[in-house]
Amino acid sequence: MGQRTLAQVKKNARARGAWICFQDESGFSLLPSVRATWAPKGQTPVLTHHFNWKRLSMSAALCFRPDGTDASLVFGMQAGSYNDESIMEFLTELHRHLCSDKVTLIWDGLPSHRSRAMQVFRLFALNWGE
Repeated sequence: MGQRTLAQVKKNARARGAWICFQDESGFSLLPSVRATWAPKGQTPVLTHHFNWKRLSMSAALCFRPDGTDASLVFGMQAGSYNDESIMEFLTELHRHLCSDKVTLIWDGLPSHRSRAMQVFRLFALNWGE
């Protein structure tokens, strides 16, 4: 967001009639954690699990209508981690979910969020304003 405060962004979103969307990504492991346990001597306990991937990532956006009448939680999950391309796919689906309404997107300083490709995507592909 640069030097602008959240209050300025909210006022701008209201004046534009834009949704305010807080978006972020997070990763987590689906493998069970190893714990110490009791077992009879010589019979080592074995943890079994049915997962065939080691890492799952989620991208989520919490969106508020500018007049405060509606809110929406939109999320997507994928194996592995998010990159520029997969974030752009998520944003495209988010925009479609919000019926292509105007959006003010608020996110952290992840390098993918500030990349040249993302700036071009936000400016031309979605036609979102700040």
